[in-house]
Amino acid sequence: MRPKIRPRCLKATPASEYVGISRRYLTQLSQEGKIPFSKIGTRTYLYDIADLDDFIDSRKVGGGQ
Repeated sequence: MRPKIRPRCLKATPASEYVGISRRYLTQLSQEGKIPFSKIGTRTYLYDIADLDDFIDSRKVGGGQ
């Protein structure tokens, strides 16, 4: 039995679902330089899961310690 490999990157639609935003908004944030991406070929954009996690973490508000 082969171990399941966890992907490093997600395409645009799964990446937007992972973050909880629309694909259109993900594209906008990418164009503004707020979420890094890799471009493969002419139409494929990949989003590193670690970058998506960093984006989410950078938007945290509060925490009340």
